[in-house]
Amino acid sequence: MVADAIAEHRPDVIVAHSLGSVVAYEALWAHPEHDVELLVTIGSPLAMAGVVAPRLIPATDIGGRPPRVRRWRNAADVGDIIAIPRSGLRDRFAGVEDDTEVVIGSWDFHTAGAYLRTKEVVNLIRSVSG
Repeated sequence: MVADAIAEHRPDVIVAHSLGSVVAYEALWAHPEHDVELLVTIGSPLAMAGVVAPRLIPATDIGGRPPRVRRWRNAADVGDIIAIPRSGLRDRFAGVEDDTEVVIGSWDFHTAGAYLRTKEVVNLIRSVSG
């Protein structure tokens, strides 16, 4: 379903939140024909050792940027218990350009809306044009 939406709409930018980042990652690997300028993951559990990482398809100790994704940037709130480890995705996934730390500072720190309201995430998304 996600792969079908990517094929139909052919977005330049994909913003994937939480478990959606896992779905997007696997869809982009399963369909290397999808050409994406920028993947932005927010509040992502992709690097959760023993929980998410070992179950990824393709299975790998060190993951990588999906084949036709030109850039991959990640953001995580400092207190987000889903977006662990604290060091971000770069240690576990080759090709992640940066791990941007954000401070949402409210009870809804893991919601997509809270992430999308931060200037750091807005700047990550805007980076596709410059």
